[in-house]
Amino acid sequence: MVEINTLLDEAEKLSLLPDRFYLVLRPVEDKAGGFDVMAYDTTDPKKPISPAYYVLKGIMEMMDTDLDRLVSLGQMAVMDKMIEIQTKGESPIMENIDDDVVTKVDIGKKH
Repeated sequence: MVEINTLLDEAEKLSLLPDRFYLVLRPVEDKAGGFDVMAYDTTDPKKPISPAYYVLKGIMEMMDTDLDRLVSLGQMAVMDKMIEIQTKGESPIMENIDDDVVTKVDIGKKH
């Protein structure tokens, strides 16, 4: 019998568009603060190496060697945005913390 996670992984791969690099972070509930990382490359393997590939590999290397610093940088960016929102008299929630850098996509799943 095929596991549901295997089916989800295959469905994820089928949804990818050509000529792109993807870095997918998936929260893992059974680990405190944990997550899984998957990287996908849908580019033509016969073409020269793209600078985007180097960036992808650099991010993955940093996640391997300096994850604490990467998390700290992310936390500082979120805190800055929270302060900006609170200064406007609003409550910081995910809906108004996301900005132009992270595009929130509604896939129909209600939380």
